[in-house]
Amino acid sequence: MRWRDTSGVKWRLRQQRLAWPRRIKPEAAFELAPAGIGDDPISLIIAAPFILAFAVMVPLWLAEFAARLAAAPVATALRLGSVIPYQLELSRKGQLICRYSARGRSELVALRTQLARH
Repeated sequence: MRWRDTSGVKWRLRQQRLAWPRRIKPEAAFELAPAGIGDDPISLIIAAPFILAFAVMVPLWLAEFAARLAAAPVATALRLGSVIPYQLELSRKGQLICRYSARGRSELVALRTQLARH
């Protein structure tokens, strides 16, 4: 859910849909990426750490993503049964402000409504 407050600031409220938050982030490998990979043999040697990090991160990320997808129906059933809480993240101008937990669907709806009025 996205909205702007009266002063024009962008707010965003995100609900965690899968079983748990993402732990492995392949974007970290892109920080090692040099510009102009493959222009010459030297750039390929310089890019070796990036290629190695990317080759390790992508399979790990895919395995985690598959596990999160496989566990999503169980997590959904447990959330509906109020066994585990719903997780909400409130962001302002793209920066995380706070995390909230709500047990049960009715508490989730009330919390979302309250935060949207924020």
